Amino acid sequence: MIKNEEIVEDLNDLVKINNDRIMGYEKAIEDNEDAQLDDLFRHYVIQSQKFRSQLAEHIVRIDGTAVTDATSTDVSSKIHRAWIDIKSAITGKDRDTVLSSVEFGENAAVESYQDAIEKDHIPAYIKEDLTSQLAELKTAQEKVKSLKGDK
Repeated sequence: MIKNEEIVEDLNDLVKINNDRIMGYEKAIEDNEDAQLDDLFRHYVIQSQKFRSQLAEHIVRIDGTAVTDATSTDVSSKIHRAWIDIKSAITGKDRDTVLSSVEFGENAAVESYQDAIEKDHIPAYIKEDLTSQLAELKTAQEKVKSLKGDK
């Protein structure tokens, strides 16, 4: 029998990934001087807030406890390291550097979602939402990639 604790743990990992993503984009907005990027990054902050809420709803529905601290991140995760790299790389405020760092973070987010979707113990109805969120993350990933080199 699949234990809800495993599902809750995996979903909370994705909540933390979205927290990392929110904090990374907020830092990018703060340190960036490109209004076009600021608008895009604000959109992705809102997107991750929505994802985090959807994940929390699933967690509560299976009698789990969702991570509620918006600053709670997964220190051991690849994405956390990616967004920390963004914090240090953005200090130069160079557009391509910002986009490269954000792209690295998006790559890590996509990989984390793909890993979660592949887990056998995640119920199909939750995988549907994860797959939808992953599609949006891939769109963000491609958008960021396409902006690199645009001036």
